[in-house]
Amino acid sequence: MRLQAEVIGRFEHAGDANRLLYTPIAQALTVRGTRRYLVDFTGDENALKAFLAKVLADPVSHELRTGEAPALSGHAFFLDYGMKAGALDHEKETILRLHRTSPAAGFEIQNLRINHRLYLFAAAGNPDTPALADRFVKDIVNPAIHTWQVTAA
Repeated sequence: MRLQAEVIGRFEHAGDANRLLYTPIAQALTVRGTRRYLVDFTGDENALKAFLAKVLADPVSHELRTGEAPALSGHAFFLDYGMKAGALDHEKETILRLHRTSPAAGFEIQNLRINHRLYLFAAAGNPDTPALADRFVKDIVNPAIHTWQVTAA
């Protein structure tokens, strides 16, 4: 089975997207980031959700949402990027180590993928999504170590 979880900062808001680019763009875009976790597992789904809530989200400052739907709406597109298989990922290793030290967890993690998700919002009009997405990919993603995917709204 697969569970998708997304961690959102409760007190974070969308900010100027130009802060992520080497050269600013003229179009007014804002961005808000989340962390997305794709967990392939066997066993008790509710036990896995409880584990993820405990290790990924602070109950005061974060919200953990599960399911396939994007956590935020109103975006022009979003960019998911994460480490390639085999690349050193300390967060992933820490989560898997915590899971291994909980032998009576009620579930077994078969695979874990972690992505940064950047939601891009246009201030007005319909942006040229492919051109803008290419620009963000070029400036943010390192193709030597990252995988990525752009999804239009």
